[in-house]
Amino acid sequence: MADYQMQKTMGKCFRSKSSAITGLVRIFGSWYDYKVLNGPPEPEDMLEVVDFTSRELLVVINNNRDESDVNYVGSI
Repeated sequence: MADYQMQKTMGKCFRSKSSAITGLVRIFGSWYDYKVLNGPPEPEDMLEVVDFTSRELLVVINNNRDESDVNYVGSI
């Protein structure tokens, strides 16, 4: 079941709240740990889920996306 939930997050985007490379994001009502793979983000950088492990979502900075993208989810 966890793998299915993680697979549903693939391609989803959200804004970073800080310059930390790890954090928490809420997607589809569930909280997930995430780790940025390509360096520390700036606050408000767009992060995109590209993979996952058994413990966390793996994300990259992708500022080519914006909130109008169908894959955008608001982060808390």
